[in-house]
Amino acid sequence: MKMHCEEVQRSLEAWLDRELNQSEAERVGSHLLECPLCSEDRRQLEHLQDALRNSLEVRASGLAFEPFWSEVRRRILEQKPWHVQFLDWVRFTLYPARLTWAIPVVIVFLLLILSLEQLVPGWGLGPGTSNLAAVESIDGHGLNVAVFRESKTKTTVIWIFQNQEGEDEAADESAPGDNTF
Repeated sequence: MKMHCEEVQRSLEAWLDRELNQSEAERVGSHLLECPLCSEDRRQLEHLQDALRNSLEVRASGLAFEPFWSEVRRRILEQKPWHVQFLDWVRFTLYPARLTWAIPVVIVFLLLILSLEQLVPGWGLGPGTSNLAAVESIDGHGLNVAVFRESKTKTTVIWIFQNQEGEDEAADESAPGDNTF
């Protein structure tokens, strides 16, 4: 199968670095023999690679790598004191990405503390922690009824009262003249 110039352009750097498998490398090589445009691109890339290689070799020849590698080797083999290892472990553990588990744990812990009175009766954070009170209001037949319930003392208070003048005229018209309950 013959390759197109676009495919060769995409594969040319990999071909020069010998990163293609054998069949692809052969197809690129045969295309370069037939296509003068792709051959010119190859020649320019080779010239660029040679210039970079020469520049890096000149700079690298002036650098002393032995002190660098000996310092790297020393730091790898160096034993840190226990307190430095512990501090490193704490920093690693308390890294923000690792603390994502803490938020759900704190929420569950707070919910457990707040609901401990329901789970273990008699245990609480102080007096009145489980005191629940509710007020309900019902309007019917021109009379209003309000009910107050408190759970701790088991108190229920019922208020029955009539609407004041003009508050609920529609209820007064529909209510019978006898205000018996």
